[in-house]
Amino acid sequence: MQINNDHSSHGSRVILIAEGHEILQRSLKDLVMTGFPDALVLTVYNGKDAVWLSREHGPAAVILDVDLPELNGIETTMMIHDNRPDTPIVLIQAAKTAEYRASAIAAGASGYVTKQKLAVELIPVLKELLPTGNWKPVGKA
Repeated sequence: MQINNDHSSHGSRVILIAEGHEILQRSLKDLVMTGFPDALVLTVYNGKDAVWLSREHGPAAVILDVDLPELNGIETTMMIHDNRPDTPIVLIQAAKTAEYRASAIAAGASGYVTKQKLAVELIPVLKELLPTGNWKPVGKA
């Protein structure tokens, strides 16, 4: 498993991103760090690693691509939600379809954003899901 974590503040708050495409993963991380400058942003490339990291770090929020390798975003959402039902999970996908949105919500997702609207919708969605009092500290919960 490769974990991309180049933000070294131990007093930060954790936001986990699982995105299989390196360029989009970096863009997502930059976007999240702009909206949440005190966050510790962890990134992984697949659903299996996202489940493991969510157990280890108890993130304040998780951002998952629907089309992840190993476990898709819906399966990953179900596993994280079963383990951490209070953790907000935002699923992202290239195209908005009613079928995936319904599947995401049924799996336990708190939000759903299309990749075309990430730049304008992701941070407001996260800020709505993460009021200041809901941040969790870094480390095992």
